[in-house]
Amino acid sequence: MEVGGILAPGAVQSTLFKQWHLGERLLVEVVQKTSEREGTIRVKGLDVSALLDTSTKVGEKFWVKVGNLSEGSLLLIREPLMLKQGDIPIVPLQFKQLVERGLPNNQEIISLLKSFPIANTGILSTLLTSLQGTPLDGLLMKFRNLIPQWEGLSEETGAEKLVECLRKLGLNYEQRILQMMNLDYQSLETEKNSLKETFKFVLLDALRNQDGLDDSDGILVNLLQKLTGQQLWFKTGALENAYLLLHLPLLNHEQLMPVQIAIESSRKGGKMDEQHCRVGIQLETEQLGQVGIDAYFYEDSLTFRVLSNDLQFLPRLLEEVLPETRTQFSKLGFKLTNIETGELAQNIEFQNFLRGSRRSGVDIQS
Repeated sequence: MEVGGILAPGAVQSTLFKQWHLGERLLVEVVQKTSEREGTIRVKGLDVSALLDTSTKVGEKFWVKVGNLSEGSLLLIREPLMLKQGDIPIVPLQFKQLVERGLPNNQEIISLLKSFPIANTGILSTLLTSLQGTPLDGLLMKFRNLIPQWEGLSEETGAEKLVECLRKLGLNYEQRILQMMNLDYQSLETEKNSLKETFKFVLLDALRNQDGLDDSDGILVNLLQKLTGQQLWFKTGALENAYLLLHLPLLNHEQLMPVQIAIESSRKGGKMDEQHCRVGIQLETEQLGQVGIDAYFYEDSLTFRVLSNDLQFLPRLLEEVLPETRTQFSKLGFKLTNIETGELAQNIEFQNFLRGSRRSGVDIQS
C-alpha cells in the first residue's frame, strides 16, 4: 500500500480489505522511516509498511482517502491539508462543531452572540491602552499596524483597505483553514504563512504560549471573545433576509475610532443584494460626537437619515456637502431622493438595528 502506494504484508492486507471501503477517509500517522521513501504508518491502530513521500516526517499526521482496492495493493490518496500539531492554533472541538453542524446550540456560543452587539465599542480602545508597556506590547503593535487610517480611505482604494483589514483581523480564519484542504502543497504553504499574519493567529498563539505573560485580567481572552463574536455575526440573518454586523476599528490621527456597521438585505444567491438593502452606520466624530446614518437602497434610489444628538449645526453641514454627495452616489448608479435628520438618542429602532434586532410590524410616524 502507498500513500500514493502502501505495500502491506499479507496478514494485514486481508484485514484492511475487510475493514476499509472505497472513498473512506482515514487518519494516518507516520510511526517510523526506514529509508528516504519507506517506513511504517499507523492507521486505526494498525502498523503498516508503506512507501512515503520523501518530505514526510516521523510523527506527522494527515488525512487520506481509500482510492483503490485491488488484489495485492491498496491505494490511499493523501489529502493536501498537512497542518502540524501546534502549527495553526484553533479550538478543536469548536472547529469540529462549526464544520459539521454549523453554530452549535451551547451556552458559550449563545453568550458570544448576545454580548457582541451590545458590547461597548470603547472597550477595544481601553484594552489596547492597557497593553502598552507590558509583555503584550508586541500584540498591540500588530493590531495597530493592520487598522486603516481614516484619512487614507480614498474613493479608489478605501473599500479594498477595509476588506483587507477584516481579512488580517482573521474574520475568515476558520473558513480559510477549511479551504486549505483543497490546496496543493505549494499553495498550502503560502496560505499557512499568510494565515499566520492574521491578528487571530497571533492572539491564539499568545494564549497558547503564555510563558512570561500575565493575562490575569483576561485581556487576551476578552480580545478573542470580541473577535469571535464579530465572526459569528459576520453573515447571519433570518428567514429570507441576510444580515451583517461589524465593529470596524479605524484610526483617526492615531486615535482609535470604532465604527459600527449593520447591513440587512434580501438574499441574492449566496450574496447580499446591494440594490435592496438597509445600511446602518454609527461613528464618533470630532465636531458632532456620535453620528448615525440610516440608509435605504431600493433599485436605483437611495434615501437616508442622518442622526445626531447635536442638531444645531447638522442641517447647515448637510446643505454644504449635499451636491458632492449626490454626485458620488450618482457615479455608483444611485439617485439620492431624500435626506432627513433626526435625534440619535431618540431613534431606538436604529439602535436596535445596530444590535441585530429584527424589525417587526410597521413603523407609523405622524
